[in-house]
Amino acid sequence: MFDLMVRQARDLAVAGLTRSELTAVVEGAGRVVAAMTSLQARCATEIDGLDDGGVNSKTVLREAGRMSTRNANSVAKTAAGLAEMPKLAESLAGGKITAEHAAVAVGAAAKTSAEQVDEQLSGIAEGASVDMFAEHSRRWVNRNQSDDGEELHKRQRRNRCFKDWVNEDGMGVLVAELDPTSYQTVRKAINAEYDRLWRDDGGRDGTPDDVRTPQQRRADAFVSLVTNPNSAGPNSTRMQLTVIADIERLRAENPTGVAEIVGGEALPQSVLERLMCISTVTGVVFDGKGQPIWVGRDKRFPTQAQIKAIIARDQHCTGCAAGPERCEIHHIVPWEHGGLTDIDKMCLACPNCHHNIHDHGYIVIKTKTGFKIINPNNPPNGP
Repeated sequence: MFDLMVRQARDLAVAGLTRSELTAVVEGAGRVVAAMTSLQARCATEIDGLDDGGVNSKTVLREAGRMSTRNANSVAKTAAGLAEMPKLAESLAGGKITAEHAAVAVGAAAKTSAEQVDEQLSGIAEGASVDMFAEHSRRWVNRNQSDDGEELHKRQRRNRCFKDWVNEDGMGVLVAELDPTSYQTVRKAINAEYDRLWRDDGGRDGTPDDVRTPQQRRADAFVSLVTNPNSAGPNSTRMQLTVIADIERLRAENPTGVAEIVGGEALPQSVLERLMCISTVTGVVFDGKGQPIWVGRDKRFPTQAQIKAIIARDQHCTGCAAGPERCEIHHIVPWEHGGLTDIDKMCLACPNCHHNIHDHGYIVIKTKTGFKIINPNNPPNGP
């Protein structure tokens, strides 16, 4: 059976196909890959259930499946998690979600419960990209974990470390493991400097990647920050560390609700209180559906207050989930065509998604939870 499938995939001619036909092939191949991943996961579960003295599933996946140790460990972990989440397991077997969706769900279950995730996130996984599902899952976990994360934060702080060495090619290697708050702070600073360098290299209207690759630019941004701390990049709201907290968390006694860094984990009350001592606190009022009640005045460029409200609502690019520090403010109805600079008429869009809107016919649609950038020429669940 497998030899036949390999031959059929190898012999499928793709040269000369139209864009829509190639897209259909990619989508179909994705479903097959998901089904095969499900098959490997089910085999891994059965292998670990055998009482025959043989090797574990990780070894079989690494040797028979020809996987790296890291990938074999990931598949085995996902397989063990899916064994307790039948809905998500069925979605993977049917090619409705990918292995990456499943891994995100298993990670969410580790912080909450498999039953909760299978019941509340399985349907969302089928209708969202991996990036969007990961972001939704992160925010869902922040609201459904058993405590505010104080013990986890303490453990993460104890485990922070920094290592450096010179590899065999003479390249210096730096590795840091940080608690989520420190990580997001450092990441914001690097991304801000990256954005400055990207604009210096030509930005959206030029060819910045012809000057240096994104990886080279990130390396240069890191070196610039470490060797010249004053080069912190543009001091805009999008580059600042943004914390969103339910008003209940600001109470002095018995706080409830959730506090989180945009794009990060839930914040323990102790960390939130420390950050409040050194931060600017801005109030943004939302209705029951998560939409800002306050909107801005009719002018071309959004104010800093409006940008803060949009970041609090969208939290990332509405097309690909890139962080707000990499995003621009997009007028859903173009300003030159009568669009208003009101919060409910704008959204976050990274340069690439912004380019797709203006040059490739992508559109912004309203969803139950906010806005979403889509390609109207592809199916909603397509590539």
